This record gives sequence, structure tokens and C-alpha cells, in this order.
Amino acid sequence: MSPGSDTSSIRRRLLALLLIPTAAIAAVATWSDFRAASSLFEAGYDQALLDAALAIASNIDSRAAGQPTLALTPDAVTMLRTDSMDTIYYRVSGGDGRFIAGDADLPVLHQGGRNPTFGHAHFHGEHIRIASYRASGAAGAAIVTVAETLHKRNAARERVLRSSLAVDVAQLATALIVIWFGVDLAMAPLRAVERQLGARGTRKLEAFSTAGAPAEIRSLIDALNHLMAALRDAERAERAFLENAAHQLRTPLAGMLAQLELLAAESPVPDAERIRAVLEGGRRLARTTHQLLALARSDAAARSASEFEWVSLTAVVDASVHTRLAAADRAGVELAAELEPAQARGIPWLLEEAFGNLVDNAIAATSAGGSVTLRCGVAGGHAFLEVADTGVGIPPDERARVLDRFYRASNARTSGSGLGLAIAGEVAHMHAAELSLGEGAEGRGTVVRLTFGVL
Repeated sequence: MSPGSDTSSIRRRLLALLLIPTAAIAAVATWSDFRAASSLFEAGYDQALLDAALAIASNIDSRAAGQPTLALTPDAVTMLRTDSMDTIYYRVSGGDGRFIAGDADLPVLHQGGRNPTFGHAHFHGEHIRIASYRASGAAGAAIVTVAETLHKRNAARERVLRSSLAVDVAQLATALIVIWFGVDLAMAPLRAVERQLGARGTRKLEAFSTAGAPAEIRSLIDALNHLMAALRDAERAERAFLENAAHQLRTPLAGMLAQLELLAAESPVPDAERIRAVLEGGRRLARTTHQLLALARSDAAARSASEFEWVSLTAVVDASVHTRLAAADRAGVELAAELEPAQARGIPWLLEEAFGNLVDNAIAATSAGGSVTLRCGVAGGHAFLEVADTGVGIPPDERARVLDRFYRASNARTSGSGLGLAIAGEVAHMHAAELSLGEGAEGRGTVVRLTFGVL
């Protein structure tokens, strides 16, 4: 099946049901990985702050009576504050909160019941991370607070996020590709059924093969096969009916026309004129009935290729000449044939019917003294049948419409059903042939050619 634009496509629904949850899971996984990695490096940085606080606490002199003092050399303080990305702060306070050393305005976390204590604060216009540690000695308790800005933490967080995104995006892309091709592979049996339908068109009613079809669509194939069987039965019944109808209609019409011809020949002149009028009407009725039956039979025959065989086009032309000579004589039209050996694959009686309709149209369109020439042969590597007349022709702007059923050209000389060219067009389509209409020699009349093997 084609992907198409239908929003109810099974392919689209499968992709949506698989891709959206997969993308959501990937997003959650990325966030979880980022949080887990962030917690690890945050713990490492917090441990570094605590180590600095412990180092400072080890330099508090609390042996003398009174307030504890800090015994850190200037070099040690410089080393403590040295960092390539962040600013380091520290403060030493007494147990009562009184400032002893360091940055006097640095916030001190409330100790509560935990030691050490970690937290965040805003200091000198920047966010900082703080670690506070309570140390006890002979001179009393002291609180050591160490803080740093968050530059290296933020940089590490960005690196972790980019790394997590890169890995998870790669995994998501791989999953999406696998899902895409998996859905495409899962849809292959449906596309195989679609190809079978498209290849056979609307005229082949054979059963579909279930070989290799998954269980999920076998019921669909079985239903299609039941439908095809019902259509085959209906087609056989239709063809049987048409064959019987053709026989039942032609026999009484032929007898009626024969009796009318006898009456016209034997009756007085006034009565003969009326009988000839009735006779002409009967002939038109017989012709229209024959054309309708031929059209219906061609529709039925087109559903099966079993009747196709190699047909001699010279035989088709000969049959039309023999059956139309009397009509051409009555119309005062010269009927000629130019034959070259040629063959085409087709149904013989349908080709004779189509070509005969073209000849009938040509005779009807040609005035007494004109001519109709039938041709067959090979041109440009393609076999063809052709009828050329010296009649009234077909207006150029009506040539496309005259192939429609029941349409008659505006300059038609005689009455008719408008089915002759329609039948020829149907037969041409069924035989993969091209039906073309053009002007005759010196712009007179019409040339209709049926060219095989060009579609």
C-alpha cells in the first residue's frame, strides 16, 4: 500500500503507536541519566568542599582557654582560594556565631542535627554552594564554612547533558530506523495483495494466492476470493444470458425484415413506400440491438484473457468486405480493400465486430459516388486496421466526444445510435490498442486507425 496521504492509514497508525511512546521513553531515559550523573558529580564536588572545611578545622587552635583561633598561614589561605573556574570563600565562626577568620559576610548554614550541612545561597551577586562543619575543642565549638561559585558544576552539568543527549539521540534514531523498517516489513504482505490487485486490474477474477500470507490477512484474502468466485459465477451467467438473448433477438428480427422486404417488393407503390419505411426502421432497430448486445458481450469477454489468440487482420478485413458489400451497393458507395499480411493478439469476433462498426459508420457518412477503403498491415513495427472514407468527416472539436456512447457528430448524414465508435474504442482498450481519428486525403472524409501494441 502505498503511504499516500490518508490519515487512517494502518502504516501511519502503527508508526504513531510505536514512535511516540519510544520517543517519550527516550526523553525520560535522557532526563534520568542526566539526573543520575549530576548527583554523582555533585556529591564529588560537595566532598571536595567538605575536605577543605576539614582541612581548615584541623588548623583551629582550641587548646588555650577562651575563643578558638585559626592558625593558617597566608600561603595556605592562597592555596585554599585557588581555583581555575570558581571563586572560593571560607569563614570560621565560634559556636555562638561570632566571626573568627575568613570572609565575614559569608552566610553560615544552620547546623541543626546534621554535621556537616550543605546548601545553596546567593553571595556577591552569584549563586554559591556552601558546606558547614562544626568542630569541637577545649576552647569550645567552632563552625567552619566553605563555599564556591557554581561555574565548574554548571560546565560539568552541560557536558553530562550533551553526552546523555548524544547517546540517547543515537539510540532513539536507531530505534526509530528499526521501527520504520519493521513496520515496512510487516506491511509487505498487504502490499503483495495490493500488487496482485493492481496487476490484474478489474477484468481478472482468479483467486488470490495465500502462500506466505500472515494469519492476520488470510481472512481478508479468503473474503476477496469468495467475492471473485461470486463475480466469476455472475460473469458466466451474464455471458450465457447475452448469448441466449442475442440468438433470441436476432432470429425474429431477421425473419421480420425478410418478410418486410418481400412485402415491399410485392405491394403496390403507395403501400411499398410505407413498408420500405417500416423496413428501414426495422433495420435500424436490428442494428442498434446488435450493437448493444455486442457492447455488453465485449464487456463480459474483457474480463478473461482465455479467448485471446493470434488473429489474421486480413481475415478481419475480408469478413467486413463480404458482409458489407450489399450495404455499400445500396448506398452507391465503392467498397475497396488494400491488404498486407498482419497479425495481432485478440478475440476474433470482437475485432470483427469493432472493425465492422467502423465500416458501417464510413458507409453511412459517405454520399453516393464516394468510396470507403479498408486497409490492414504493419507500420512502424505495429500491426494496424484502418478505414478511410470520402464522407462528411468529423469536426475536429468533436473527435474526442464521438468515442462516448450514444454521442453522434453534429454533421452526421443519417440517424444512428452513436454506439459504433464507442464499441470500437472499448475493443481497442481491451486489446491494448490505440484508436485514432484523422482527416482523409486532401482534407476529405475520415480515417480511423486501430494500431496494436502501442499502449
